[in-house]
Amino acid sequence: MKRSDLDLLYRSLDSSLTPGEQSRLDAALRRDQGLRDEFERLIRLRGMVEEQESPSFQPGFTRRVMERLASEPAAEATSVTFDNATRDFHDALPMMFRRVAVAASIAAILLLSYNLTTSGSISLTASFGLNGELYPEDLYDARIALETEGAL
Repeated sequence: MKRSDLDLLYRSLDSSLTPGEQSRLDAALRRDQGLRDEFERLIRLRGMVEEQESPSFQPGFTRRVMERLASEPAAEATSVTFDNATRDFHDALPMMFRRVAVAASIAAILLLSYNLTTSGSISLTASFGLNGELYPEDLYDARIALETEGAL
């Protein structure tokens, strides 16, 4: 069974084929038993889906659900629990960011120190790890950056 024949078979079930495609599919169905089996399986499957009843709710379903929701006292207990969880989260938030801020500050100081010690000069471009030939606006154009480094 060729993939192109199988694609034609699937398309024939969803839409109409051109006369040339239909004749190619008919010839493939005559010569390939596996393709015929697949076609019959798809036709049976399509029939089963069409015969199946769609599920539906009984009349008054929405009204019954809304009445039950209104009568349950659990809605008040849920909001209290949610408020406590929200309060706990807001109390923990500054502590989480404090740890991240300390780690980020240490990493920035280490990177700044490394850049300044390896560059041999104290300047703004050296602190960001840039040499004097390369400016921040040149970083946006890769061609200029590579030409500056002598790679092109």
